[in-house]
Amino acid sequence: MLIEGQFPIAAAPQSLLVHLFDAGLMASCLPGCEKLEAIDADRYRAVVVIAMAGIKARFDLQVQITKRDEQNVWAVTRGDEGGHASSLQADSRVSLEPTPEGTLVRYRSEVSVTGRLGRFALGMMKKKAQSMGDEFAANLQRKLEQIGAAASQAATPVSH
Repeated sequence: MLIEGQFPIAAAPQSLLVHLFDAGLMASCLPGCEKLEAIDADRYRAVVVIAMAGIKARFDLQVQITKRDEQNVWAVTRGDEGGHASSLQADSRVSLEPTPEGTLVRYRSEVSVTGRLGRFALGMMKKKAQSMGDEFAANLQRKLEQIGAAASQAATPVSH
């Protein structure tokens, strides 16, 4: 199943790229993420809960950055639900396109879900994945605005 989308961020691609590898920031933006930790510079471990149609699935995931450059990140995500009831694999690419306002973030993932969750209709799975992508984008925009506001306040001298 192909999941793709795009959203604007008011930050330059270079600074945004740094934030994309901040495990704590990403965990706070990803819907259902209970834990996200860096194993090394290119590997992460995550626990993500997905709830759909009365079923909750808790996935233990491994994310491997397979390639990166100044404006693109490619990754493979693999994992399964406890007891191997469902498994997930995603091949993803995130591209950062400079714009006058900051960056246009484009994402594209080829996702395969098998087992218990894989039996849901493709349309339902795709709608859930798309809503998670939209929620992640909104959370990331809000967090980066907060970081930017805090940085500009810290840089502003206090007059007495």
